[in-house]
Amino acid sequence: MSEEKVLTKKIAEQFLADEDSVDLREFTAIEDEAAESLSKHEGWLYLSGLTSLSDAAAESLSQHTGPLILRLTELSDAAAESLSKHEGGLGLDGLTSLSDAAAESLGKCRDVSFDLDHFLTSAGKILWQAGHWGHWDEEDDWDDED
Repeated sequence: MSEEKVLTKKIAEQFLADEDSVDLREFTAIEDEAAESLSKHEGWLYLSGLTSLSDAAAESLSQHTGPLILRLTELSDAAAESLSKHEGGLGLDGLTSLSDAAAESLGKCRDVSFDLDHFLTSAGKILWQAGHWGHWDEEDDWDDED
């Protein structure tokens, strides 16, 4: 099992000073304070190595104005509500489960992409009907159980 690599506030500040000094994709966890610091960055944020995101970190990252790429496998309802307010392009292709409440929140997001292949559920239908990326036709069978 690989060891967790935490993105700290100090590392986030180093990235803000020099983007080329840190590869944000290598971190599997992020401190809330680091997320708050990174929210001030105006360019792309590739946080595709993260495996989890606290509700507080999601709230901070929702304030980021550039594109935000996350590959989380799950997202809490509160984190989804926060991220739904993000206005710079949001990539959530790693999600493998999502509640209907989280899907309703993210469905309001203006510019978000998902890999909906994992969501042949009611949450997937909510996202598809909200106009987000998917590969299904309306006639496809939807499993209404999570």
